[in-house]
Amino acid sequence: MTAARARRERRQTVLDRAAARLCMVVPDLDPTAATRFVERATVAHTLRRLETHLAEHPHALISGSSDAPLAVQRLAGLLADAGHTTVVVPGCLRCGRLVLLPHIVDGGRVCDNCRRFYHRAPCGRCGHDRPIATHTDRGDPLCRSCIPCRREPCGTCGRVLRVQTRRADGAAVCPNCYRAPQRRCCRCEHTASTYAHTADGPICKSCYRRPLRRCGACGEHRRIDRRATATSPDICIRCRTRRLRSCTVCGTAYPAHPRAQHPVCLPCRDAGHILEPELTESPGRVRRRRDETGHDALITTLHAVIADPQRGIAAQLTVLDEVFRTVPNPEITRYWLRRRRGGAALLHQIALRAHDEPITHQLLDSVPHSAALPRLRDLFVHAGILPDRTDLIERIGPWLDEILESHPAHHGELVRPFAHWHVLRRARRRARNRPVTDSAAAYARSQISLALDFLSWLDEHDTPLATATQADLDRWLDGGSRYRYFLANFITWATTHHRCTDLVVPNPPSGEPSHILADDDRWAMLARCLHDETLPLHVRASGALVLLYGRTITSIAGLTTSDIIDTDTDAYLRIGNGTVPLPPALATLVHSLADDADGRAPFPRPGDTTRFLFQGRRIGKPTTPKVLARNLRTCGIDPRPARHAARAAWAREIPAPIAADVLGIHITTATRWAGRTRRDWTHYLAIRTDTAGHTHDNPGKT
Repeated sequence: MTAARARRERRQTVLDRAAARLCMVVPDLDPTAATRFVERATVAHTLRRLETHLAEHPHALISGSSDAPLAVQRLAGLLADAGHTTVVVPGCLRCGRLVLLPHIVDGGRVCDNCRRFYHRAPCGRCGHDRPIATHTDRGDPLCRSCIPCRREPCGTCGRVLRVQTRRADGAAVCPNCYRAPQRRCCRCEHTASTYAHTADGPICKSCYRRPLRRCGACGEHRRIDRRATATSPDICIRCRTRRLRSCTVCGTAYPAHPRAQHPVCLPCRDAGHILEPELTESPGRVRRRRDETGHDALITTLHAVIADPQRGIAAQLTVLDEVFRTVPNPEITRYWLRRRRGGAALLHQIALRAHDEPITHQLLDSVPHSAALPRLRDLFVHAGILPDRTDLIERIGPWLDEILESHPAHHGELVRPFAHWHVLRRARRRARNRPVTDSAAAYARSQISLALDFLSWLDEHDTPLATATQADLDRWLDGGSRYRYFLANFITWATTHHRCTDLVVPNPPSGEPSHILADDDRWAMLARCLHDETLPLHVRASGALVLLYGRTITSIAGLTTSDIIDTDTDAYLRIGNGTVPLPPALATLVHSLADDADGRAPFPRPGDTTRFLFQGRRIGKPTTPKVLARNLRTCGIDPRPARHAARAAWAREIPAPIAADVLGIHITTATRWAGRTRRDWTHYLAIRTDTAGHTHDNPGKT
């Protein structure tokens, strides 16, 4: 007998024993079928492991224990798919999913997604206790955030940045140039980036809803806000904000009910210990009557938030009734008030103080800063309780005080007067004539940050500002990007006030615009914006304005319904100081956006018919240019190349002075675009001279 034949006979013997043990567990299975199931579930080196495990654990296929080899898991899955109801497929020890469980942990096995919750250790670089992604050459664990990034020149923009992905030709793509693949969402049917994969198909971020699972603190089936880890259970959004208290029975710290006198954790409640019966329903909860309208219920909830039990509602806040009666979605606003945290909690705090002191901007400035504070300030300004204030600029003062705490005192002596008497003074003067945008506030902060960076660099080289030379300044400018050239304002101010020698920041090197769309791509995107109904309406309208007229996102974001000018035959749109005609397809989009503006405003002003075409989340404010640009990129429209392509196309067709009016740009910029297109307009000017007596009325010009 050869060795190969002996091995085959030994394998057949093990296979027969495994099939016999399987028939003992599943009585309605004949030996031939059992042998086929075992052969499909195993390979040569896993057959003996399967037979040994079934011999040691006869009930492994019906117990559902996750502590089973992969061959047993595959065999259980095959039997369950064949209709054998007595077989229980092992589930993940943590999440319970019925998938292969390749990772062994204490108590059983887990899937690939849950493995990171059990393989945790202090990271060798940051020191935080996190899931370990890899190890260094010396064996030190590293979390995912501390893995050294591989940097290469990007194949799109050319900058040396972290590699996000690679193109088909192998070129690197940086995170700034990477665009997530677009798929059709199975719920809204819009083409967008996939946020999650469900049983019905891919789903976008707007349609995704967190799954309903049992909360490990309150025991109710709610949407989970914090996923379970190796040491803590799933926590819902309500229990996430509750204070940790010790269980009366076992002493375990858990998010307890705030009114519980004797808190009992969920495992102890499941074991039979009774929760206090009065905690099942909040006695202060305002319930809606059956005959009560949505706005009446909203006003009732509002009064419960802003009323003092002894003194009632402050006279300064009575105007809120009229404001809240005009909200288009009273149920959403009522839910915001019922949560009694964030903005609602801050509103309650200010309402109690309003009985003893007037509501002013200084009062709100004394409150610790939070994400809800700007929204509450906008609500008071919208209701007329507070006068309007350039809040983006006024926030720079507290930010400056906070950032100067970490710098030497001599930095504050230089930067503080520069910030208050130069940066903020110019920003406030500019705010009198035009609205303050996020970009303007960011520019003001950048000038202060650059001044502090330059002073810190001088300290590292033991050089005070008063003795710094032009060579020191040039060396600092060459050590960074073009962003450092914005230091020119600080250097000019310091030179004027005799804080330094005659230093000069040269003009930054100017480059030609890159990433200009081809004409065919531009017209294809424009046709998609005008006719593709799967795109969101605000994306179609803003994208068409960028692709057609080369307008900036900042000028488009602040458009209102009063900027639409309709005549008997045509429609025009006022953008900035100019007016552009709207083609019929684009006019239909803009009018649809205007008709939908009332429903998108969170707090419409009573009697005011003007609405923002692109309404933002803040009260009485349009959407920010950053958000509008991000929405365009999500739908595959990059604003910068699209704007450059539109300006280049107009510069080829009309002279620079007319292009400056149409595109809303300076005549110098229009001349540069005309120079890039290299077209002679002598013939056009001759025709204009012959027809100088003919004029055309423009309804947007006065």
